[in-house]
Amino acid sequence: CLSLAFVIFAMRRNYLRKELPCALLILALFTQGICGFCSLPNVSRRDLLRVSLPLVVPLPAAAAQPQAKRQLLALADTTARGTAASAEQKRQMSQLADDLAASAPAATKSMMSGTWNLVYTTEKEVLSLIGDPDISVYQKLDADAGTLGNSIVYSDGRRFDVAGRVEVAGQRSAGDEKAKRAKAPPGLRSDFSFTGATLQLAPGVALPLPPFGAGWFVSTYLDDTLRVNRDSRGDLAIYVRA
Repeated sequence: CLSLAFVIFAMRRNYLRKELPCALLILALFTQGICGFCSLPNVSRRDLLRVSLPLVVPLPAAAAQPQAKRQLLALADTTARGTAASAEQKRQMSQLADDLAASAPAATKSMMSGTWNLVYTTEKEVLSLIGDPDISVYQKLDADAGTLGNSIVYSDGRRFDVAGRVEVAGQRSAGDEKAKRAKAPPGLRSDFSFTGATLQLAPGVALPLPPFGAGWFVSTYLDDTLRVNRDSRGDLAIYVRA
């Protein structure tokens, strides 16, 4: 500890400013080891070198959000929306989603509205329909009007559209009794029911399908560009705003 203290003292006093470049501080980190920073947490030398002295402290959760988002989306991009995800990639996606949810900003009903492109899902029924990388998969949601629409548009012009109703029930905390009874994670909960579906086989040729399905999903993380959902069946879905 004394050698590092001397280095810092000398630089502040301008005794060694020219002769002691920043490289010597880096050398001190290697020679002294982590024990040279007795009051700091047990972090790696690599992490220490990324931060300028004296601010060698862990980043708060909010400051780590951009990096966590990049990691989540980068991994999702390697899975072809989840259709090619390995068991390990699924585990990593789930962990990254949970890590991001732990630092989620306060979300409001109005933030749900918009068009959202699906970039990852674990829902088997959806995965069976989106194997083609050239298709578009998106959701249109209007929280004020209470409408929800899921669309899959194929490269040859075919499309599958599902319409529904949605009610954004509000933010639920980890200690919320209703959330506990429903085994729902904390976040912005939405209840939905599908009212109909249409399969368009060709221009002007559409096959109406009966309504099916109802449930809930919780947006465990929601900001201006990213939405992370956990639903009543335990599936994970990641959306980015179009």
